Amino acid sequence: MRLAREYRDWEWAQEIMDKGEIIQATVTSYNKGGVVCEVRRLQGFVPASQLASLAGHGHGGYQEADLAALVGKELPLKVIEVNQKRRRLILSERLAQREWRTQQRGQLLAELEEGQIRHGVVSSLRDFGAFVDLGGIDGLIHLSELSWSRIKHPSEILQVGQQVDVMVLRVNPEEQRIG
Repeated sequence: MRLAREYRDWEWAQEIMDKGEIIQATVTSYNKGGVVCEVRRLQGFVPASQLASLAGHGHGGYQEADLAALVGKELPLKVIEVNQKRRRLILSERLAQREWRTQQRGQLLAELEEGQIRHGVVSSLRDFGAFVDLGGIDGLIHLSELSWSRIKHPSEILQVGQQVDVMVLRVNPEEQRIG
């Protein structure tokens, strides 16, 4: 009975991979190469290189404590490899996040209208302005639109991570740009 259920779970995992769906799984443990997740009655492995949660740590710059901190957390994942004979179920948080962001971008572009006030988070600062994440897509605030007085760099009034309210001035769905 247990083997029959496990076989169905392998078939399900293959189907999820073929459809490209995103699943939710809880991290149960970790090792030096990544984290282990429980996916139905199977154990799936997420290599550290596929963990978006470790993105800020660079190539191999994460510590075991970073992996340990993920234990018990639920992650959105995509199945990237299913090999029942070798009992390999490989998952990716990075691909799931990328796909989610693409979906959010399309939805947000369809909703946005000029003149709307939106809440966002400053994602980066450049010499010519600031980029604000509006929940899936970044909009540009040009340097000339940041302040009534003249400033040389956006860092004079904004910081990365700062929450701001912005007015949508332009929406270009074809080029996926927001001003």
